Amino acid sequence: MSKAVYIRTDKNGTQIFHDYTCPRCGGVGGRDEWVYTGCTCYSCGGSGRRTTPQVIKKYTPEYRTKLDERAKKRAEKKRLEQVEYFKEHKKEMIEEQGFNAEGNLYVVVGETYSIKEELSKAGARWKNLLGWCFTQEPEQYQTVRVTAEECLVFDESVGRVEWNREIDFKDIIYSRLPKNDQPESDYVGNAGDRLNLVVIMEKIISYERASYTGWGKEVARIYKFRDGGGNVLIWNTGSWQDIPEGAKVHITGKIKEHNKYMGEKQTVLTRCKLNFLEPIA
Repeated sequence: MSKAVYIRTDKNGTQIFHDYTCPRCGGVGGRDEWVYTGCTCYSCGGSGRRTTPQVIKKYTPEYRTKLDERAKKRAEKKRLEQVEYFKEHKKEMIEEQGFNAEGNLYVVVGETYSIKEELSKAGARWKNLLGWCFTQEPEQYQTVRVTAEECLVFDESVGRVEWNREIDFKDIIYSRLPKNDQPESDYVGNAGDRLNLVVIMEKIISYERASYTGWGKEVARIYKFRDGGGNVLIWNTGSWQDIPEGAKVHITGKIKEHNKYMGEKQTVLTRCKLNFLEPIA
């Protein structure tokens, strides 16, 4: 239990208290549930007291009002200074968010995990909402251009520039990719349904994730399939299957959910079994 001790009253009528109670054990010095470490609180060494007190101030209503007014004035002064800085340095603030002088970024599309070190050496930088990005359009990678105006929010009232977290950047990127002759994917079945069909293994993506054992990391795989109607099926697993990309595969599994990735409808599977049938020429 907290035991605040009165120290003094200053000229503004503020009462000052010191509390030496250990914040970890609450002043009792130890707990039975800490039996594996000796029950004694390691923060206070069993004394129940902290060496430096927590200073508690109890203001009079009049002085509390005066302090609040001072804080408001400081906040308003800071806001006006930031607004003025925004007016004079908007371009620099955009560049601080990673965009080039023209306000553009070039987002690398496709599977980038396996080449992340290569992209980093080439000058690309990782943006959580976009992926790997270049400030200038590279020749050796396929990219999509995005602008600061569509990615950022400009709040002139407080002079702030920040990323717009209310839009799906993957949809923007997907809408600018060249369209191929592949039929548009649709969802297959319903969550909980069992599937038993022949598909084409379109792509295998390896990535690193936290191990389910709780220790270290493991390399997992995302298997991307297409059925006869062009619908995309995804299996995310730690299982490694020795089946080449582009092969015809018999698959059984359970539908986990439906989702959308970069504008593409995907049926996510779980507990799958694959049987390699034949390669596709």
